[in-house]
Amino acid sequence: MPLPSRPPVPPATRPAPLHVALLRGINVGGHRRVTMPALKAVLAGLDLQDARTHVQSGNVVFRAHCPDAGTLEGALADAFGFPVGVTLRTREEWLAARHGNPYHAQALADGTRVHLACLSSEPDAEGLASLLAVPRGPDDWTLSGRTLYLHLPNGMARTRLDHGTLERRLGVQVTVRNWRTVDALAILLGP
Repeated sequence: MPLPSRPPVPPATRPAPLHVALLRGINVGGHRRVTMPALKAVLAGLDLQDARTHVQSGNVVFRAHCPDAGTLEGALADAFGFPVGVTLRTREEWLAARHGNPYHAQALADGTRVHLACLSSEPDAEGLASLLAVPRGPDDWTLSGRTLYLHLPNGMARTRLDHGTLERRLGVQVTVRNWRTVDALAILLGP
């Protein structure tokens, strides 16, 4: 006699999927101050659940069914009085980007010299050609869709592939985190 099957769990009772939000340019050099309790209050007001932050630089893991970066940006601007760019990735996108790191050995040696750059969209051929024209020196990069991996042996402060250059050359919004942060957010996302 076959066992009775369990009825499917209705969508309303399933936990919302996990997401990563990367906030741009907050708490840098004492400017554009955002406290983590205030940030969590804004997220809760948007029904973004179980928000957990990593350090004070705008790294958040939360649960939501359909988060919208524009809505979050508007709420943050209203709450704090200045614009805050937001990059969103699903748990699956974040973990796939982490797993796809072509500079894994370098990240293990020093997670501050390998970076993950999340792009707002895939760059077009012109943007890619423009980035290819930047002299690399000791630096290296690998593009995979909306993810740009950077290996910067001399660090972010001494590279020609700085944040501003990446945005100008690629023609898309870029949000960068070092590999230590990538790993820390993966831990917050769980197995």
